[in-house]
Amino acid sequence: MTTFKNAILLASLLMAGAGTAHAEPGISEKEIVLGNILPMSSSAALAGRALQIGTQLAVTEANDRGGVAGRTIVLKTEDDGYVPARTVQGLRKLIDEGVFGLLSMSGGGGSVAVLPIVEEQGIPAFASLSPVNAAVDPIKPTVFMIGASYRQLIFSQLKYIHDTRKRPDAIYGIIRQDDDFGDDVEKGFQRGINEFKIKAAEPVRFKRGQKDFGAEILKLRSDGINVLVAGGVTVETAAMLKEASKFKMDLDVATVPTMQLLPVMKLSEATEYSPLSADYVSPLGSPEAGHFESLVRKYLKEDEAAAVNRYSIVGYVAAKVMIEALRRCENELTRVCVTAKLTSGEPFDVNYLTKPISFTKERHTSATAVRVLEVDPRTKKVRALTDFAEY
Repeated sequence: MTTFKNAILLASLLMAGAGTAHAEPGISEKEIVLGNILPMSSSAALAGRALQIGTQLAVTEANDRGGVAGRTIVLKTEDDGYVPARTVQGLRKLIDEGVFGLLSMSGGGGSVAVLPIVEEQGIPAFASLSPVNAAVDPIKPTVFMIGASYRQLIFSQLKYIHDTRKRPDAIYGIIRQDDDFGDDVEKGFQRGINEFKIKAAEPVRFKRGQKDFGAEILKLRSDGINVLVAGGVTVETAAMLKEASKFKMDLDVATVPTMQLLPVMKLSEATEYSPLSADYVSPLGSPEAGHFESLVRKYLKEDEAAAVNRYSIVGYVAAKVMIEALRRCENELTRVCVTAKLTSGEPFDVNYLTKPISFTKERHTSATAVRVLEVDPRTKKVRALTDFAEY
């Protein structure tokens, strides 16, 4: 009788355990649901669509290898149009539909807007599209950032300009977007001003979606600047360069990684500038990108392959890390386990697309080494000026 009761108790416990596992958000008998919130429309769509393609490549590759614990990975993407209020709406929709983790929380302002919800819900999430410092400072238990922040990317270029261009009459200026993305860009600018003790004009801000920068350029021209931080998201940077070129301003220009995107280069090709940029991922065409580019050829249609850029590599890396963390938890597919694996300090293999990826409980940022680049809009070439270094 006792043996029979014990058997019933054991069966009940096993059923309860199974019910708990199935109750984990985004986990079912057959599927694991991951999510993206991205600007698939708006001026930031060049980056958003490319990153989505990269995450989908990693998911398709993983599913071709059997998925995770016998489950197919499903990727759901919400378009927020680069509007923070819509980022929140997109996250709430993904939560309602059941999502295990996020591969992207959209742009800087959008990421910041959803952080309280992500933290409250305990959702494993990556700040991948926009590596803003607010995502990881202070540390949120389940939020991770791949790549250097905008402040590091901008500072690396200002250091290069200061050390190599050696303008005796240098006056630095910045035009930056009026949001969290712009805040991070300006912090890199201010760090350079403070460390190098150089002259600077008053920072100039612009509203999201602005198209004309004549007044902003005239203001900085009157201030006598000859080093410009062009803090646009995509096409805004090209518009700034066009206005500066009209006045034949002699400028060294620092930009964010979107300057490397082919459409932005095309919009800038009539100007006289070869702007600097900076990056923490290996470029397309490099030996390190060989495996990634083989996946592009294998899985993508012609129009999708044409949209691939450095953000696709970032998205692929974020998805690879999340999927590997899930595989390390295949006997316990829970958010708690995945977070523990992510913060274990053990490295994640991303085929050398970035510097080694690993996180700890005290460090939720990885792949922060930066290389300064020169972008030539006329030839559509990107040239590395420095090796990878920490800033």
